[in-house]
Order: sequence, then structure tokens, then C-alpha cells
Amino acid sequence: MNQEQPNPYNDDNEIIDVKPFFNAIKEGFKGILKTLVAIVLFYKKNIALFAVLLILGAIGGYFLDKKLKITKIFSQEIIIEPKYETNKYIYDFIDGLAKNLNDKAFLEKLQIDSSQVSEIKEITLEPIIQATDVLDGLHVKYGDQDYFHHIIEEYDEKTLEDDKYRDFYKYHRLKFDFNSESSDNKEVSKALLSYIASNEYYNKQLSLQLKQTKRNLEKNKETLLYVEEYLDKLNKNQGKQNKEIVVYAEESEIPTISSLLKRKNDLLNAINQQERTLTLDKELFEVVEYGNIIPQPVGVHKRLLLLLPLILCVGVSMIFLLLNISRRINSFIKD
Repeated sequence: MNQEQPNPYNDDNEIIDVKPFFNAIKEGFKGILKTLVAIVLFYKKNIALFAVLLILGAIGGYFLDKKLKITKIFSQEIIIEPKYETNKYIYDFIDGLAKNLNDKAFLEKLQIDSSQVSEIKEITLEPIIQATDVLDGLHVKYGDQDYFHHIIEEYDEKTLEDDKYRDFYKYHRLKFDFNSESSDNKEVSKALLSYIASNEYYNKQLSLQLKQTKRNLEKNKETLLYVEEYLDKLNKNQGKQNKEIVVYAEESEIPTISSLLKRKNDLLNAINQQERTLTLDKELFEVVEYGNIIPQPVGVHKRLLLLLPLILCVGVSMIFLLLNISRRINSFIKD
């Protein structure tokens, strides 16, 4: 006798009941909602307590911040004016400084020790953005062209912060941030500035530039004296044609009072600039402003002013939670 085989396509063979599965999910969501409601009701019931904790925590955090000095960093800002195209050298030096400060040999060159740099938080250098500095630099490089004004006026400050404009800016802000107040902090900034100024390669260029400037200044002064003497002769002999002396004229040009006055003005401008260079540009950079070290507040997110109230509220919440769990356990054991 042949046994009847079950038909796999017959729906009457097996029926999977998924109702318990969905009931379990439903109960899980109910449990989560009950827990959330219980938490909200708990804080609503104890709102006065937690408000007091927040106020007391904020007051306590404020005074702890002041006492522990963790709300401040100590900053020194120094405004410098790089000379003789030393911008890139100075920026590269500052960029590599974080690594070099861990090198004992480098610290020996600075004549400071590791304990003196231990409180350094950060050292940064950034240009003081002036659009006119960019215009002046472009005029020197490419000539006096009006369209530069339109180009720069359309740029916002973020664009002008790009590194390609950095060399145009006259003044730069060197900022030292220290974690604490120490008498060694100023010694560190002085040592770094002295080391930057002692670069042998750039000092050779500086020496050569100053020698050439001094020589050109002497020649310009001699020429100016000659031009002034010639102008005096022309003034004394007005109405007479005097073609005997020709000074700095082109091949077929006879000097006139107008051309000589222009020449005199150019010489005076050149002499003024050269005297300025010899007086003010004797170093690789000029310290325009040497600021004092002053305390600065750090970001609010780092303060106990916010952290302590949060700790108090979480701590009290955990105490209530443990008490509730303990009460449930005791009730379960008794039952």
C-alpha cells in the first residue's frame, strides 16, 4: 500500500504563528515608553532639587575655575615686520617649532632648557590682513595698474588669508600661549626671536644690502649736490642760453629747469628711502610691538562652570536610581 505523501504547496500542512513575535516587540516598545515617562516624571517631581543643584554647581565651578586657574591661558602677542623677504623663512621656522622644541640640541642653540618650554601650549604666526598691503605689493611687482583695485575689493578677508598673499603683508602677529604663569615664559619668546634674527644666510644678505644702500646713498647725495649747483647757475643766468653743461639728460635732450627739478625730487625720494633703510632696516625683522603676557579665558566647554553642575545632577540621579533598584530587590525578596 502506498503511503500518501504530503503536498508542500498545501497551506494546511504548517502555519507559522508570528503573533507572539509581534507581541514581544510591542511589549518592548511599551517598556521603553514607560521608562522614558518614568524618567520625565522623576525630573518633573524633583525639578526644584535639580534647579538648586545646577545653581550650586555653577557657583562652585566658577570659584574652582578661579582657584585652580584652569579657565585661563597666558598669552603674549608680538607684532613683527619681516625685512628682506624673510617671511617664508620665519613662517617655516614657526611651523616646525613644535617638533624642534622636543630636540635637546635645538634647545641648547636657543640657550634654554626643556623645563622652560614645558608650559608652552601653542605658538602661532599669522599675517595682519591689510588689502592695501597686497595692492602695494602688486604695484611694485607688476606696475601701477588700476585693475588691481577692483580685484582686491572683490576679495573677502578669508580669500586674503591665503598663503599666496602672505608675503605681501607688512605686519604679522606672533602669539605665544602658555598653560600657566611663569617667569620663564618671556625668556622663551626672547630666545626664539633672537634665534630667528641670528640666521647666518640672511644676515650675509642683509650685510651686503646695507653696504650697497650706503654706497648708493653717497652717490645720490653727490649727484643731488651737482644738480642743485646747476640749478643755481640756471637761476643766475636766466634769459641766457647756457648749453655748456649737460647733466643726466638723454642723448639729444638739453636739461631744463623742469627736468632738473624732477631729477632733484627723484633723488630726494631715493635718499630718504635709503636713509630709512640704513636707520630702520638693520635687522631681519623689526619688533613693532612687544606685548606683555596676559591671562586669557579659554573656551566655555573646558570650564568647571558647566562641568560641575552636570556632575552633581548625574550623581544625584544615580543615587535615586540605586535606591529605587534596592527597593525593588527588597520587595521582590519579600514577595
